[in-house]
Amino acid sequence: MKRLLYICAFLTAFCASSQITVTHSVYFDVDKDQFSFSEGKQLTSFFDDLIYKPILTVKILGYCDDRGSYEYNLDLSNRRVETVSEWLENHDIELENISKKVEGLGEVALEEELDQEETEEIRAQNRRVDVEFSLSADKTKRVAIKKLRKQELTIEEAKEIPIYEKKVVAAILENPSSTEVIKTSNTTEPEVSVEVVEEDEFLDIPTKLDPPIDNTKEPFKSLLSKKLKKGQVIRLENILFYKGRSTILEESQPLLDRVAEILIAREDIHFEIHGHVCCINPAYPDAYNRDTKKSNLSHARALAIYKILRSRGVKHTRMRFKGYGRTRPLGGIDKLDRRVELYITKIDPPKN
Repeated sequence: MKRLLYICAFLTAFCASSQITVTHSVYFDVDKDQFSFSEGKQLTSFFDDLIYKPILTVKILGYCDDRGSYEYNLDLSNRRVETVSEWLENHDIELENISKKVEGLGEVALEEELDQEETEEIRAQNRRVDVEFSLSADKTKRVAIKKLRKQELTIEEAKEIPIYEKKVVAAILENPSSTEVIKTSNTTEPEVSVEVVEEDEFLDIPTKLDPPIDNTKEPFKSLLSKKLKKGQVIRLENILFYKGRSTILEESQPLLDRVAEILIAREDIHFEIHGHVCCINPAYPDAYNRDTKKSNLSHARALAIYKILRSRGVKHTRMRFKGYGRTRPLGGIDKLDRRVELYITKIDPPKN
């Protein structure tokens, strides 16, 4: 079988030095401030997968749906945040490393003309607490393995991390003001990574669109990967919006149709739609949306993608959506931060 060989060489010194961040969402039932057993299992699984836990900064963001008074929802959101905070403290995250914030995003559920099922789904997505784990920029500069999740490690990194993680935590806690890079046992030479990608690594999902998408120029090949895994991010490139609005340009519709076509065929994929923006006033959590006349542009764009995919036949139970404002810049030019991504939350096992 023909093989395509990709060789990537890189030096540890040239790795990105910006802050590393990962987020997990904990969902709550209506009017409840304690999460369910299944949500607890997912939080535990996510937490156990983290690296460098004792030196991470944790931000807890609490949300609520639109029902109930503002005062009641604020109190409920605070109680949910405290529930998650207490869970973290019981799992050896120091209180001084935790910051807490309550947001009110419930009103967006009623901004659009939605049917009852859609409204309830959006409300369910707003009844949540986002837990954001970060390795600050100054600490990131010091580590050689710049990842926060064990599942993202290479085979060599996975062998190294049990000892290296302890070494990093001890070094940073002992001398937090140091800028010295903490080396692994095998970082004296430039690392060369060799990846072999086989032709049959990608699924063949013929396009039914008219006119069809050219399979030799497949725009979303990453969604067809047999090795697609939880935690992977798929950027929806060339899905364009009108400037300052959450309305999608007509020229992007065929690409969205192709995304929907692939996702319908790939029933094993569960995902979140993440909206991001750039260049906003830091006083606001999100960019101004000329369509809604509110500062909710990234959220509204993620919702727009959600509604289109659902209208094309993608089951709503597989999807969630979130707007992140400019909390997750890529570190390059501004226009790259204006993006919508699919974050893979789960891959179902193969059916017998």
